[in-house]
Amino acid sequence: MSRLARGVRLAVRTPDWLGDLVMAEPVLRALHARVLELGGALTFVGDVRLLEVFDGAFEGVDRARADDPRSWRGHDVALLLVNSFRSAWAAARAGVRERVGYARDVRSALLTCAVTPAREQGGVPIGLGLSGRPPRYLPRPYGATCAELAAALGVFVDDPRPRLAPSVRGREEWVRRLRRFKLEPGATYTLVNVGSRADSAKAYPAAQWGAVLAALSPWRDEPLVIVGGPGEEASLRAAQEHAGQAKVLACVEPVASLPELVALCAGARVVLSADAGPRHVANAVGARVVTLCGPTDPRHTADALERTTLLRVPVECGPCHRERCPLEGAQRHQCMTRIDPERVARAAL
Repeated sequence: MSRLARGVRLAVRTPDWLGDLVMAEPVLRALHARVLELGGALTFVGDVRLLEVFDGAFEGVDRARADDPRSWRGHDVALLLVNSFRSAWAAARAGVRERVGYARDVRSALLTCAVTPAREQGGVPIGLGLSGRPPRYLPRPYGATCAELAAALGVFVDDPRPRLAPSVRGREEWVRRLRRFKLEPGATYTLVNVGSRADSAKAYPAAQWGAVLAALSPWRDEPLVIVGGPGEEASLRAAQEHAGQAKVLACVEPVASLPELVALCAGARVVLSADAGPRHVANAVGARVVTLCGPTDPRHTADALERTTLLRVPVECGPCHRERCPLEGAQRHQCMTRIDPERVARAAL
């Protein structure tokens, strides 16, 4: 079993999706504490834009781009929290002595410590859809898989709940946003993540988000604030338009940065979101969350749900984990479209 030595220089290949990155936070926190104890150095190698969600945290940790081969140089150990061949190849090519990751496909030959992922035994539980090619990799929370890899380095997670807190920058951007909305810090609001990538199978339709906002408006004296990521401005405007006369404030021009999103979630009475990164951000700051789940197996995000309400409609074709729905007609995107807006509004209230 691999161990971290005194003075170790550890590079961690961080996840490429916001939700996965937040779910990995307990492992990153445990690694950070252990490396500090050993007087070593820690580098997060990944998407530096996503790593902004950790603004104000992980003091002394370097951040490097995953697409730059120089990011791996000078490290003793690489912990790969992604399953790509490229990540293992980049670490091996840079001469990193120990390389730890999951044994997936041919990349196992590039790892010095290849952890075999668990497989699902038996049939798929009722209500969880398609079986895929047996035996499937066991669907389980992403944070648990990261903790298993960290354990191969002798680092164990004592606190498995993801934790985020607003940074100074995030609070400043949040205050400016509220004042643009003519709200003061401390004002209550409901935050709704209506942003989505075009034609994403995980997206809740803008018309149905609009119906949720319209249903909530008569029962909320506070404003309804909608948010989305870069490139998702069209979905915010569409949801606002479909909301009719409801008092909706849209975070556009510019859209919220990740540090601001952390602060927005921390200040909200409740956060509504499809099964995407912002739901995990909201959960990590301790907010109440209503999450709409569609094509994703709910076992992948089954950790730390004490303050989360999950809404899903079982369908014969899912959970399929597809980025785009291949069906047509009434069956297209039914795992999301069949979630009734009134049901979402009641859950939020």
